[in-house]
Amino acid sequence: MKLPSAGTEFYALEIDTTPAVTSWEASFDAGTTWKTSTTVGTDGFFRWLVAGPTAPAGTATVLPLGSTTPLVRATANPETIIRSAPRIDVV
Repeated sequence: MKLPSAGTEFYALEIDTTPAVTSWEASFDAGTTWKTSTTVGTDGFFRWLVAGPTAPAGTATVLPLGSTTPLVRATANPETIIRSAPRIDVV
């Protein structure tokens, strides 16, 4: 995903697991903090609102200029599933 530094967009992932996991979190800072996904619509995609560093203030997770490789995780007892997700380039 390419995100302009003044942009705010949903970062969307289709995550398919067996059995299905209905709640995912993402970390945009190498696992320091985690944000719960928001599913928008009925397409099955999990979404997080992200923004570039010069975007107007709001409720989005602000990303620095450059590349960020998010981590996504789900806790499905007894497992905690953590995976790397597609990179976001803030330009």
